[in-house]
Amino acid sequence: MTSAILERLICEHIVAATPEQMGEAARQAAVRGIADTIGCMAAAAHAPGIDLLAEQVRLWGGRAEASVLGHGFACPAPLAAWVNGAMARALEIDDVTDFLPLHPSAVLTPALLALSEARSPLRGEEFVTAMAVGQDLILRLASATRVDGITSGRYNLFKVFGVAAALSRAMKLDVERTSHALGIAYGFACGEGQSAVDGSLAFRLQDGNAAHAALMAVLLAERGYTGPREFLTGRMGFFSSFEPDPIPERLTAELGRRWRGEEISIKPFAACRCTHSAIGLALEQRRLNPKLHESIEAIEIRVAPIVHKLVGAEVDPQGVPPTQASAQFSLAYTVAVALVDGDAFLEQFTPQALARKDVLALARRITSVADPEMHDERFVTGRTRIEMHMRDGGVRCVEGVEPPGNPSNPVSAEMLRDKFVKCLNGSQRPYHNDNADALLSSILDIERAGDVDVLVYGLR
Repeated sequence: MTSAILERLICEHIVAATPEQMGEAARQAAVRGIADTIGCMAAAAHAPGIDLLAEQVRLWGGRAEASVLGHGFACPAPLAAWVNGAMARALEIDDVTDFLPLHPSAVLTPALLALSEARSPLRGEEFVTAMAVGQDLILRLASATRVDGITSGRYNLFKVFGVAAALSRAMKLDVERTSHALGIAYGFACGEGQSAVDGSLAFRLQDGNAAHAALMAVLLAERGYTGPREFLTGRMGFFSSFEPDPIPERLTAELGRRWRGEEISIKPFAACRCTHSAIGLALEQRRLNPKLHESIEAIEIRVAPIVHKLVGAEVDPQGVPPTQASAQFSLAYTVAVALVDGDAFLEQFTPQALARKDVLALARRITSVADPEMHDERFVTGRTRIEMHMRDGGVRCVEGVEPPGNPSNPVSAEMLRDKFVKCLNGSQRPYHNDNADALLSSILDIERAGDVDVLVYGLR
């Protein structure tokens, strides 16, 4: 497929998509993504680095169009999307996909909320439709990319196209302007994985960058600014320049009939997705014996090489506690804290928790091994095998592949509710559970809402 044919097909699809065409499963995936991301943003309003971003935006000033959630002020919409997008990713609890390392909703929800608040508020059905369009395109672009972001280091540069698609749909741009919006967005494509390896704050900033960039691109396209038409397939388009040897047919396979947002997983733990299978296996063993950690001499965790590359580093044996980010990207720490506490959520990654001697002592007795046999074509997280060597000389082995929260191993409605309540209560102005439940119910019923802005009014 050459020239701008592929791009034209995608843009026509963005404009023509209807809620009925999507079906119930795709719409519910979009609603779950919205609810989950709003919880993530509420919990992270004052996470490390977020106050700095909010203060910088406040100093810049400008037209009060959209709210910086949890900070009590409004600013130009692209800047609100920037800060709120960083919030959505800040605590490593936003939704993911398991066939590739990808976080779809954290970049979409903040951009759509900023647009809705800055312009005529979106109706609930419009918001959900735009969200589903964006989720679908992000996952399709991921499938068309030959090398995943962990391996290449080009950490999902393509997400900006999906956000631009969602915003174009929400703004009711025609095919021509939608094409220009995605073309302009191409110039903003960015993303890198080194900040995750380093455990730096820059990693959480990247979703904010994409939300900000996509909103800028769409607003410019609406006003008549033009972008390259062959933004994907041109001689210097995205594929040629950044993702050579793509699989473009995956972009259009069953386009409009299969909605890939249904493949998105909800994360039950506040850690890198590559740790979730191990955490889940550890918790299953802890449920059988809550004191199990007291009987463990050492643990070996065997994972696929790509997983080991991202989360296999050992906890510092010299006694230096990990940072929040490095702990969230550590198999050793996350499995240790899950065994000791029975959870690996926000409370387990506070500065006080990271200095706990009991958890660190166990974490330093956990090693991980890169094992090619743990690779699984269906899941980038691969298979996980845990060998617990007990003080009495026994060995306990457990193995699994489907991470908790995957559509094949889904979170229940009660688990989704518990996560949402924990997120809101983890913010600096915690909610009563009744209020959190009421907000969650409103978000889950978003398709009936006449004005989506009311859903986050209390979080501003």
